[in-house]
Amino acid sequence: MTHLTWLIGPPGVGKSTFARSQQEFSRCVELTAMLSPLVDPLRIRQGVLTANARLMEVIRAIEQHPGNAALAPLLVIAGLVPEDALFPLRPNEQVWMLLPERARWERQLRSRPVGGGFSQQYDDFDYSALWYDRFQEWQRRGLPMRNLHVEFEPQLLGKIVDH
Repeated sequence: MTHLTWLIGPPGVGKSTFARSQQEFSRCVELTAMLSPLVDPLRIRQGVLTANARLMEVIRAIEQHPGNAALAPLLVIAGLVPEDALFPLRPNEQVWMLLPERARWERQLRSRPVGGGFSQQYDDFDYSALWYDRFQEWQRRGLPMRNLHVEFEPQLLGKIVDH
């Protein structure tokens, strides 16, 4: 049984919305939300990927501890994480990737309210596009992850999911 699931994908792809629909997880955390009090007030961008990698170490230390084996499965909305922080996977881990076709993703991203959600990074389209390309490369290389296919819901365009 998988105990720890990492959900990755570029900004604006619908990770938080998707996570809310996953009834099998009674526990869910989002790296962006964890860092928000530290980085959002000053719009800090530098060092965030390193911080995400360190948060992954913390989460793994807690979730992989033998005394926590009976905990319910955890879904981590990881978003943008360095490849070397995510892989190789540990026992009882899996990666889910949300990466729809590019035109749909760009429409979703550009419909996001600027500064909405936990992070203000949705106004950085160039950075987001670099991550889209990076995730496509991960798919091409066949990294061990499940590519999710989620129906397009145009009524959600321009909305930020509430946590």
